[in-house]
Amino acid sequence: MLLRSFATAVLMLGAASAHGAEGLQGAWQLQSGEFINPEGAVVDYASQKLAGTKILADGRFAFTTTSDGKFWAGGSGTYRSADGHYVETPLMASYPLENGGSYSFRYTLEGDVWTLERWDGERRVEREVWKRAR
Repeated sequence: MLLRSFATAVLMLGAASAHGAEGLQGAWQLQSGEFINPEGAVVDYASQKLAGTKILADGRFAFTTTSDGKFWAGGSGTYRSADGHYVETPLMASYPLENGGSYSFRYTLEGDVWTLERWDGERRVEREVWKRAR
């Protein structure tokens, strides 16, 4: 009975880990998204013709985003992930950093689809949907 409980605990820990930082490692392609612009309006990524790639490996991330085929934004730095929360801390970025230089997201990972949401209090200010690149 003790061995069965131990085996169950190990399997549960492995499943939890798969949804943590290890489950996020790899290459991702941006599928869709939206953000709140400085004027407070919702901007759909499709209206800006945004496309992006993000790479996560060993606690590091790098991404590049284009708008209509031209460079729009890029950055790299460190990340951490646990319990449905993902935090990026850019060390290099093509944009001015906000929030003390870290960006905190709530996320879900369903198969190869990773959905991130960034909130400012009760207001969602960014949402992105990424698909694992194969």
